[in-house]
Amino acid sequence: MTKNSSHPPIRRTAKDIRREETRGRLLDVARRLFAERDYDSVSVTEIAKEAGVTHGMINVYFGGKPGLLYEIVRQTNALQYVDTVETGASTDNAMTQLETVLLSWLDGDTEDTRLLAVMQSYSWVWPPETEADNQTVRANFKDAIASIVELGRTTKEFRASLDPVLTAKSIWAIYTWGTRSAIFEGATTRECHRMIMAQVKQLVLAGD
Repeated sequence: MTKNSSHPPIRRTAKDIRREETRGRLLDVARRLFAERDYDSVSVTEIAKEAGVTHGMINVYFGGKPGLLYEIVRQTNALQYVDTVETGASTDNAMTQLETVLLSWLDGDTEDTRLLAVMQSYSWVWPPETEADNQTVRANFKDAIASIVELGRTTKEFRASLDPVLTAKSIWAIYTWGTRSAIFEGATTRECHRMIMAQVKQLVLAGD
């Protein structure tokens, strides 16, 4: 019999569980308060009080209020990235994959447009180290979109002259701009999706 050399699973202690529960409460409260008002008007003391902990715990777990908001951004990105990779691994044609990916992003981002506005505005003022981390996250998304564009070029569904990397950046910009309709004009998820896809199709499909 071959000896199992795999490492035994790490057992979570009661302290680990309490830590995860505290982090979860802080994130839930912060997400709600940021959406109800705005980032600047919500204090760490208020977040901590509603979560049932001292405000020092926000520094311990997130390095302050900016880190707390960025963790919300990271969680949102992580869920969207899983959907993006799964869609890219499907057998659907390239345009269907793009439609599915962008609708998946919109489903998450437009669930609470007030929080979306807070997260987008923070992305323009967060510190350089946060930007560096988020650049890596954005690069992963753009690589996934570039792979779909390359599929479309290979199957002649998209224009052969497209540069997959540059096109992925353009699609990202179209998407980001398109979400503003949900924030400022009250557009529904499906309405945003139709507007975004109209521009994406104009970008990637061959002209008449």
